Amino acid sequence: MMQLPKGETPNCEWFLDVLEGLPADRPGNATPEVLLTKLPERAREHASHCAHCRAAVADFAETRQVLEGLAQRLPEPGPWFTRRVMNSIAVQEHELEERQEGFWIGVRRLAPRLVALATLLLMLGGTWAFQERRAARTRALEMGPTEGIFESVPSVPINDDVIASTHQEQAQ
Repeated sequence: MMQLPKGETPNCEWFLDVLEGLPADRPGNATPEVLLTKLPERAREHASHCAHCRAAVADFAETRQVLEGLAQRLPEPGPWFTRRVMNSIAVQEHELEERQEGFWIGVRRLAPRLVALATLLLMLGGTWAFQERRAARTRALEMGPTEGIFESVPSVPINDDVIASTHQEQAQ
């Protein structure tokens, strides 16, 4: 924990935090008396007993008065100011996002094109396969049954039962 100056208590640190948290008010209201009335009861009671905190309130009021004077001398922004600032912020956010996710942004941009290419290839491949199958069927029907070079009549399949029974008759 940080070291407090001599004579200050932990309540002084709490008091200073509460004092800094006060919202800015209308110009001319930054006096020590007005600031003390805006503080909670416990903080006002502490300020009445602590000389360091009363001095802090006076310093805080003086700082606010000086800042109010500076704010009054600033020129009013033009109507284009907000738009330009917001555009600048959007560009910076976009650049930051692109630096962080540069590769994946490229993939996201390329993905629809890859899907379209894959769909096109699938359609072309399916059409080609369907036509090849249809052409193979047509060729098979045109060729008809094949005839052998030496035999015009197809051979009769050999019946194994007949051979087995003939073999048994010869063995007896």
